[in-house]
Amino acid sequence: MPGVDGGQFVWVPMEEHLATWVNAIINVEPEGLREYLSVNSVTALLVIGLVLIMARLGTRRLELRPTNSWQIFWEFAYESFNGFCRNVIGPGSEKHAPFLGTLFIYIVCLNLLGIVPGFIAPTASLTMTFALSLTTIVYVQYAGFKEHGWRYLMHFVGEPWQLFIINIPIHIIGELAKPLSLAVRLFGNIFGEDTVILQLLMMSAAVFARYYIPVPLHFFMVLFHIFVSFVQALVFMMLAAAYISSAVECEDHEEHAHEAAGVESVEAA
Repeated sequence: MPGVDGGQFVWVPMEEHLATWVNAIINVEPEGLREYLSVNSVTALLVIGLVLIMARLGTRRLELRPTNSWQIFWEFAYESFNGFCRNVIGPGSEKHAPFLGTLFIYIVCLNLLGIVPGFIAPTASLTMTFALSLTTIVYVQYAGFKEHGWRYLMHFVGEPWQLFIINIPIHIIGELAKPLSLAVRLFGNIFGEDTVILQLLMMSAAVFARYYIPVPLHFFMVLFHIFVSFVQALVFMMLAAAYISSAVECEDHEEHAHEAAGVESVEAA
């Protein structure tokens, strides 16, 4: 976030510029931990705890005919993510559903935290989005090695193999570009939304202070932010599924690889 220090323009990270409820935890941390457990890190851990509580509520008393709304929600989510994996990656891809489903739910919760008073969205930080994208790409490489073993390295050699001197650097650069693309896209959208909401909220406060009329200028932007939070989590998950499909594809699943390649077109969104 831009700021001014001694007449010079400087860039102040959002998590250090805004006060949040998490600062109460940061202030009681030992000095040595503050370098590692920042506002974003603690907030992300709190979201993990929230998701775990939600999962526990839906699985502590499993019923054949569920009446618990949380169990119904998680069963619906499980079937939805399984169907998504079958459509994008191919038959037998349900083993990737837990990772992709967790990724989607976690990113949605991180994004939506930005509209909760007293919190900021961790995904409004490039550090957090890069950590998510790096985790995704590591899983993609793991899936490729698990499916093909060391033969997966031939993916970097390309066709024809005689051009391996050119193909290998190109493929490595492509793999390194994937986490950067995922991180910057998610960060840019959420940071932009949070910044606009903050500015509109400050304008509303200024109008109220001058005319004593409550004008929620940010209301419709908050609704749009909720929509964008789900869309960006969906885009992130779809691209992750496309990368996994590309890593595990084989001759028997060429048609699914073509479908996954079509999914990558959402990068332009």
